[in-house]
Amino acid sequence: MKTDPDHDLRPFFQAQRRADHSEAPLWNPRLLESAHKPKQASWILRVGLPATAAAVLAVSLWMPSTPTSQTHLSEALPVLLDAPSEPLFASLEPSAFTSPSDFLLPAHLSIQLP
Repeated sequence: MKTDPDHDLRPFFQAQRRADHSEAPLWNPRLLESAHKPKQASWILRVGLPATAAAVLAVSLWMPSTPTSQTHLSEALPVLLDAPSEPLFASLEPSAFTSPSDFLLPAHLSIQLP
């Protein structure tokens, strides 16, 4: 009986560890020092952002703030319901709502439209 179930896998893991160690980059602490240097503000933040804000302000002041002609909404919209009113089912004949089996229903269940 085996005492260590991973005994067969240990040589494979050691070979993989050696291969990873040979391919890994070397530790260089000087790379960490250069990352802490403060960065200067870019040209876009120093010049571009204030110039854009000034241009937007100039355009907003130049454009007129009120429209030249005011129109009422009731005059601008078309009239939707201008036709005279009619009964809802005036054009339909009373026989249009009957079916061949309506005679089987009691009289109080049949729907009569005027």
